[in-house]
Amino acid sequence: MRSKVATAAVLLALILLPAGAAAGSGAPEGEGSPVVVRERSFSTSLTAYALVEPVALVTVPALVDGTLVQWKALPGMVVRKGEVLGRLAGPERAKEVAETRAALDQAKSALGLAKRNEAVVQQTYPVISNSQKLAEARAAVTRAESALLAAKARWAFVSGEGEIRAPVSGTVTDIAVTEGQPVAAGTVLARLEDPARLWARAVFYGRDALEVKAGMKGLFTPAWGGEPVPVQVRGVIAPVRPDGGRAVGCVPIGRAAWIGGQAGTLRLEGAAASWPAVPERALVLRGQQWYVLVAGPSGEERREVEPGPESGGWRAIVRGLKAGERVVTSDAYLRFHRDVAKSYTPPD
Repeated sequence: MRSKVATAAVLLALILLPAGAAAGSGAPEGEGSPVVVRERSFSTSLTAYALVEPVALVTVPALVDGTLVQWKALPGMVVRKGEVLGRLAGPERAKEVAETRAALDQAKSALGLAKRNEAVVQQTYPVISNSQKLAEARAAVTRAESALLAAKARWAFVSGEGEIRAPVSGTVTDIAVTEGQPVAAGTVLARLEDPARLWARAVFYGRDALEVKAGMKGLFTPAWGGEPVPVQVRGVIAPVRPDGGRAVGCVPIGRAAWIGGQAGTLRLEGAAASWPAVPERALVLRGQQWYVLVAGPSGEERREVEPGPESGGWRAIVRGLKAGERVVTSDAYLRFHRDVAKSYTPPD
């Protein structure tokens, strides 16, 4: 009987203990008393919405005047470098092609004649031909070879200009002309997206916009799944946008399995920095502003603060506190709002 009474007394004593007393020395720091604010080191990171887009679209121009024929390129088509997308034709072009082809055939005939003449002079030397005639025959062959090379280069240029070829491998994004349309030299016929020239473009705001720098590394995580892509900031795009944001372009580190138009989150890793730090439970959110209760000689003071990075349950305070001050952590939210009941007026 005595043992049962003793057990009940122990249980009653534990129930009546003040909150936190049973925790003993193992209680978290600041559980029952204000915590002293100290400087802590935090690794910073910048996060923004990002979109994969081409650094610049590659244009496909018309090299000569003509009429677009045999055009097969369509938006969304994947093409290889050098692939024929269409041709340019027309009366003026046909005349130029015919004249260039005739000049090439004439140069070939002239070289053949010069070589046959050289062979005859070589066979009759020195009985009939002399050294001067042999030198002249050899010089004629050299001139004919040079003329043929020039004619071939001209033919390659003229015949190739009629073919519209893809300058890079990529995807056709848009078409600016239709088949049968007359075009002038320099007219943009189509645009291509080169997959090797894509980057992730993002806009940072506020403090992050001031901290982002070229060379920072991070990760682009696609919004709809897929492997994160390691990236590096290639350029910070100036000037600051009208809305206060600063745009950056990030190129992949190594090979990237992403496509144009893909959206996701860009997270950049910044340098470590030190700030006054408080436990997370010391922060109180009121409306859109954060506060802490600062314990001082005259009592507890509500202090507006600007939280920063978080690590291991501690939050950096970038504005509003300094090292050495003490903040309330035990029931901070309830103690912050303890005067609300005094100002409450019941409805009639």
